[in-house]
Amino acid sequence: MRYFYSLRNLVVAACVGMAGVANAQTSHPLSFGQTGTSASSNNFYKDYVGLRFQVTYPLSIAGDKAFTTTNDGDTTNTANWGGRPRTFVDSPVKFGPVGDTAGCTPYPAGYFAGKIAIVWRGSCEFGAKAVACQNAGAVACVIVNNASGGPVGMAAGAVGATDTIPTYMISLADGQDITSVLNTGGTVKMTIVLNWGVGNHNDLGFVPSGYSISANYAMPLAQLMASSHPVAYKNINGAYVANFGTHDATNVKLRSDLSFTPTGGSSTALYSDSVSLGSFPTADSIYTFFGQPYNVPTVTGTGKFDLKYTISSDSADNYVGDNTYTHSFYATDSLYSKGRYDFVKNAPVSTYYTRPSSTDPYIWGVPYYIANGGTVIKKVKFSVSNGPGALPGGQQMSVYVFKWADTGATADSLMENSELELVGLGIKNFDGVSDSSFQTFTVNIGDTTNADSVNQVFLDANSWYLIAPEVPGSWAMGLDGVVNGYPRTYGMMHFHNTPEWYNPIWFGDRSLSTTNQVNNPASILRPIAFPGVASLDVDSVVYSSQKHLLPAVAFTTSTHVSAVNNTKASFANVNVFPNPATDNISVSVSLDAPVNQLTYTVINNRGQFVSKEIHQNVQSEVYNFNTSNLPSGNYYIVVSSGTKATSKKFTVIR
Repeated sequence: MRYFYSLRNLVVAACVGMAGVANAQTSHPLSFGQTGTSASSNNFYKDYVGLRFQVTYPLSIAGDKAFTTTNDGDTTNTANWGGRPRTFVDSPVKFGPVGDTAGCTPYPAGYFAGKIAIVWRGSCEFGAKAVACQNAGAVACVIVNNASGGPVGMAAGAVGATDTIPTYMISLADGQDITSVLNTGGTVKMTIVLNWGVGNHNDLGFVPSGYSISANYAMPLAQLMASSHPVAYKNINGAYVANFGTHDATNVKLRSDLSFTPTGGSSTALYSDSVSLGSFPTADSIYTFFGQPYNVPTVTGTGKFDLKYTISSDSADNYVGDNTYTHSFYATDSLYSKGRYDFVKNAPVSTYYTRPSSTDPYIWGVPYYIANGGTVIKKVKFSVSNGPGALPGGQQMSVYVFKWADTGATADSLMENSELELVGLGIKNFDGVSDSSFQTFTVNIGDTTNADSVNQVFLDANSWYLIAPEVPGSWAMGLDGVVNGYPRTYGMMHFHNTPEWYNPIWFGDRSLSTTNQVNNPASILRPIAFPGVASLDVDSVVYSSQKHLLPAVAFTTSTHVSAVNNTKASFANVNVFPNPATDNISVSVSLDAPVNQLTYTVINNRGQFVSKEIHQNVQSEVYNFNTSNLPSGNYYIVVSSGTKATSKKFTVIR
């Protein structure tokens, strides 16, 4: 495999922190314009930065803000509604009149003339709000989410197609900051930058979503209490820093400060370090700053970690709003979440929904590392969408728990055939009434004999698990949409030779292949945790694509385990023969009572969907499945009905 061969180190600096002295590195990521063994003459720096959404005044609330937009910042995408993004510099923001802050009725002519309109979510369609602001002279529309958890995707509705101004959504917290200033007669200004800077002389800033983050957003305290953590739990402080200005910068420093606030307590400083770069020319645009991996300090109770990044240099920055960023992560009692989690709603945050172009069902999930075993997995939470309204009744989704052992010829951190073992199952049946798109659904997990959670799934120490729902092909999976694990992956691999894929990675060439990412952006989506190919050039992955591709799949565990596992027999007597097979297998099924619907699902040992077939009114039968087109390897056939399921493993040989 090839990793980062085209990168070059420029500076090795000393990094002094509270934990001692460590080597730190910076680099100029030249390979962002290159792929594998082929070079591209294009400069993709500005593609990585993409659209930035900032509050520039007042300084008390200034900074880069998380946002969603109707076309996801793609200026070439005409399939989505809303005006194409464009640059606004220090544009004034105006709120709706008292009593009409949701933008659901026509505003007076010229009410927002030349200004960015800000309205609240609720009461009417997103498209209707944007059109109302447009008709009143607004140059852009910003919708504030009326619920916690961050901005979400926006549908056009009945009139959104006539919206010609850029339309965005921001979080409830950011919206409250803005509207509190406006409600007291203050002034708020925004800068929305398409691709790069706005002409400031001295303007260093973070590349959006370019911060190295923690191994998990939320992780049980029991996993953090050991004195020495596994590599998968270590932090690596670092970020991608850009010179957005017109002048060279000198003595640029990235400082990192970690603190912990226990539940109900006060914050305590835990760790700090810094990485420096003597000369930062504007021509080089972006540098990476990374320190040494370190253990998150041991804590004895639940609470919140805050990792604050700060950029400084010899010159006063003309815009300091993008010079600091704080990443928070949590020690919990029983919750694992790779992406953001809304503790008020008790649900993973989903701001972006997407699916592969195929109409086949797909299995897509998140890998989690378990350092300390002895607990059982209880419930998995996820979100899906099939458009506005209720999800169709009678539809069934499975949730799989795979244990992963990297047992190939060489440990390559890729999930490959024969490395995944199906150890847990859960079933969600949709009722067609109360179950609707964009909801968070909770599924109980049982072992592969019973998916109804009677038989428990024990989690082993020092083991990886892939938690992955099987989504109908026409449905979209809810993704975090903001968290980007690529900088962490990059820092661990490039500077410390530690492969760690934080979330799914697209393995095509960045610019030159037949699955060209520039011309075919949809080709980035691979609904498996890892590609499982012979070689992988991780440096071909793009920020703007990767930051969306983290499934919002969380799970909880329990320490209250039964003394004896596997206490309940399977709901069905299932036998598979011949096993191993060549051209076909027969699946003999015998049930205690007839069922209206019995589903046969075949998946492979890489966590990919293979086939599905549904039979009606079954009590006993023999199901024949053609394996002649399957490559050699191990497979599972999952037999399910209602909330019950059982699985059998079989092997195909050639």
